[in-house]
Amino acid sequence: MTEDLWFGVAVIVLLAAMAAAFARWGREPGEGRGSPVGRFVLIATAVGGLIGAPFWWLDLQPSFAWDLPPLASRMLGVAALAFGVTGIAVLEYPSAARERLFYILILAYLVPLALAAVTLHLDRFDFVRPVTYGFFAVVIVLCIGSALELSRGKDTGPAQFAPGGTVRGWLLLAGLVLAVWGVALFVIPTAPYPLVFNWPQDELSSRLIAAMLMTVAIAFFLSRRDTGLARLALLFAGVYGIGVVAAGLTNAVGGKPMPLLYVTGFCIVGLVSLGLLAGMKGPRISPQAAS
Repeated sequence: MTEDLWFGVAVIVLLAAMAAAFARWGREPGEGRGSPVGRFVLIATAVGGLIGAPFWWLDLQPSFAWDLPPLASRMLGVAALAFGVTGIAVLEYPSAARERLFYILILAYLVPLALAAVTLHLDRFDFVRPVTYGFFAVVIVLCIGSALELSRGKDTGPAQFAPGGTVRGWLLLAGLVLAVWGVALFVIPTAPYPLVFNWPQDELSSRLIAAMLMTVAIAFFLSRRDTGLARLALLFAGVYGIGVVAAGLTNAVGGKPMPLLYVTGFCIVGLVSLGLLAGMKGPRISPQAAS
């Protein structure tokens, strides 16, 4: 199948999924659902993440706007899955606070990556390929839409009760580790320490992965005082963590070096986050209740 045909198939699948998602979540007004722009951003991110994840995991052509190493491509697919699953959770249980957190995560992930791509790595993009224009269009639309929603300054209401001390401690400790790791990988992507810097010959792909580490850290930091937001952050990190482990093990099964630090570190992040999420006490969030 040619690259243009793959791109066409992906666009058709995405449009069909978007139509179904708008039929499910986009029409009826409800608590926390924000403006039409906000609903579009939420639905596009959630559906786009879920649809894009298998393309990036399998590294299909044209899977992305630049040629990613297979491991980085799988980790991109895992990031997309984490955004997709978390976005669906926000759409199913909408509130102003959860939507606000999700818009912040979109910006935290896309803005550093877009700035680095335009200022440092524009030579990596082939502007003959349609997927390149698709990449920049998606980034621009989601960033502007998220920024507009945040600028509305919608009242998020009082926070829910804070999560327990164990959860708060985990969010702080894991957030600090991931923040340091992500910033180091983003600022110095070519450092000669292969355990941490897996792609020393590919600065843009290193920064793609670094952006997600920083995004998970931000999710942890912003959710420490609110149980509803903590659940969302733990879900986000849990899906990503377990997915990174699967990506690393796939490398090993294929006879390629396994990124031991990534697999070990994110196995801990994923399992602890999902374990804490499963054990959190307190009332579950109803679709009408604000965080």
